[in-house]
Amino acid sequence: MEGVKDLEAEALSGDPKAQALLHFLRLLRRKDYAGARAYAEGFPEGERERLLRGLSLLEEDPEALDDPLFAAEKEVVLGVRAVREGRREEAEGRFRRALELDPEHHRALTNLGTLHLERGELEEALALYQKALKLAPEDPLLHENLAALYKRKGDLDKMVAHMKRATRLKMAPLPSLDPLTGKPRRRFRLPPWAWLLLFALLAYLFLHKP
Repeated sequence: MEGVKDLEAEALSGDPKAQALLHFLRLLRRKDYAGARAYAEGFPEGERERLLRGLSLLEEDPEALDDPLFAAEKEVVLGVRAVREGRREEAEGRFRRALELDPEHHRALTNLGTLHLERGELEEALALYQKALKLAPEDPLLHENLAALYKRKGDLDKMVAHMKRATRLKMAPLPSLDPLTGKPRRRFRLPPWAWLLLFALLAYLFLHKP
């Protein structure tokens, strides 16, 4: 079984299976396990069982998971557990290991940044948060962490801006990802002129109805 770097290389070469697995990996990075489970159902039987088994182990027994596709996510899950149990040095090692396995794992970047923030290492935390922001601009937790950081730095304008952004993202449904680009699909929005045209049409029909 292949690791993330091999998978990305094959996906770039146009391998459809690798592209599908890479999209599955993007869902793992977002911790969208429900979406990943639904997406796994579209794979052929053998691959489907592999993916569903990995998802189950992530939630029930991550230490027993030995599939390279899940290796970075496993480290993040175990790192978060270590933080909760007060083992921050172990957690930092796991987050760094996750980034060695998958440099685009934005939650690993965010969690590592938070450890720096807790130690008062604001510039180190900010650098990690900014890297994560480029990968996952619609992650509300990341914006909450940035708000906390800017509060520590005394930049209240940026603190408020990130808090507002976090609140809006929490209220909005999780955007779906484009399987080819990995970017959130754009929600359809009518431009202002279209709303005016629609309003004028409705007004005309209302005024001229029999």
